Amino acid sequence: MQQILKPVKRFFRKYGVAYAFIAVPVISMLLFIFIPMAISFYWSLCDFSGIQAPRFIGLDNYIKLFTVDKIFIQALKNTLLFVVLSMFIGPTLGLLTALMLNQKVRFQGLFRTAYFLPVMTSMVVVSTIWKMLYNQNGIFNTVLTNIGLSPVNWLSDPDMALISVVIASVWQGFGFETVIFLAALQSIPKELYEAADIDGANGINKFFSVTLPSLRSVITFVYIYGLIGSFQTFDQMYVMTKGGPVYRTTTIVLYLFDKFQDLRLGYASAIAYVLFFILVILSFIQWRLPGSKSTEA
Repeated sequence: MQQILKPVKRFFRKYGVAYAFIAVPVISMLLFIFIPMAISFYWSLCDFSGIQAPRFIGLDNYIKLFTVDKIFIQALKNTLLFVVLSMFIGPTLGLLTALMLNQKVRFQGLFRTAYFLPVMTSMVVVSTIWKMLYNQNGIFNTVLTNIGLSPVNWLSDPDMALISVVIASVWQGFGFETVIFLAALQSIPKELYEAADIDGANGINKFFSVTLPSLRSVITFVYIYGLIGSFQTFDQMYVMTKGGPVYRTTTIVLYLFDKFQDLRLGYASAIAYVLFFILVILSFIQWRLPGSKSTEA
């Protein structure tokens, strides 16, 4: 027995403190992330209201989502459109502003702060401000009226509502991408640009031959991070439109929230896991894209 306990005591004497420190986050993740995830997955296979005991129904919730539930299909389309628009405009705008700020301009620190300030502002506050700007008598319609154009129903027109929310979201978020791209641009060795100058490369050639290849890993990070955030968009939709008009701005997370409010916890859990699998697949695809890990290597 002593022969068995001796190596165990030696092990704990050597690594005990380290494992004690590791135990706190591991147990926290187990209790607050992995166990709830396992429970919610079981709920997604049940008819469960939170009041009565779960009744196992297999994949019925998932089948209903994609075959019967037209609102979920609309919410999925809205979310995909929101992701495509915001992830095309946001990173592009962030890269352009980073390229401009990377030049020797006066008050560079002031511009950085100005671009990043909306990121530090709560999305609820930003959404409330933009809702006021989009109001029928708001500043945008006032400007349109003064130049002789008709006012626009920014948030009540089914064709304009989602685009209006995208504009507000991009304005709030692209400062983060600007700061990330700016930091990456400033870390590119100047020798690469000097070598390009010797080869007679112009500004466009240097951008595509030096700048973009050097930013591959950063671009991958920005898009993975942005995709995850865009698919989980909720605050701006809830504050600005409540998912209307006619479900044209209802997103997956907003629809999930509505189902939890209706005490359809099993159905809501199935929606949550559909979103989870979408994010896992997209993240895996982006991670496996050629060149996404070349800079790290």
